[in-house]
Amino acid sequence: MAKQKKAHDAYYIVRGDDLPEVFLKVMEVKRLLDQGRARSVNEAVKRISRSAYYKYRKSIRALKTIDQGAITAVLIVMEHLKRVAPLCFDTFFEAGAEILSFLQSPPVDGLVHVLVTYRTDGNTWPDDVLIYRLTQTRGVVHVQSLRQT
Repeated sequence: MAKQKKAHDAYYIVRGDDLPEVFLKVMEVKRLLDQGRARSVNEAVKRISRSAYYKYRKSIRALKTIDQGAITAVLIVMEHLKRVAPLCFDTFFEAGAEILSFLQSPPVDGLVHVLVTYRTDGNTWPDDVLIYRLTQTRGVVHVQSLRQT
């Protein structure tokens, strides 16, 4: 029997010392990966079973990452025309996303590559809606999400 999806998930704040040890180990694996102290999940899960990590990895997060929202990067290929980049930035602002950084390449064959890193929270558009809206912007040739889940 398939697991029924709830209309919305409930979240709880629980002291770390009250959590089962497996959750603490999953958080340790996430910290090792985030800090670059482990090059792969295989290397990081030496202290925990791999199946336990994959079972619980999406179920537990540090409180600060829930508050701050997800950080995503997108690569936007656009025509080298006036107002294309500002129109894209307007789309991010309409979505409620906070732009953290952007890098723009010099124009090559009339195209500019822009890498935008942004933060979202619960009050923003879903990433797929934002990417769709960016692709509909005049002068945008291609949009690719670089988010790793």
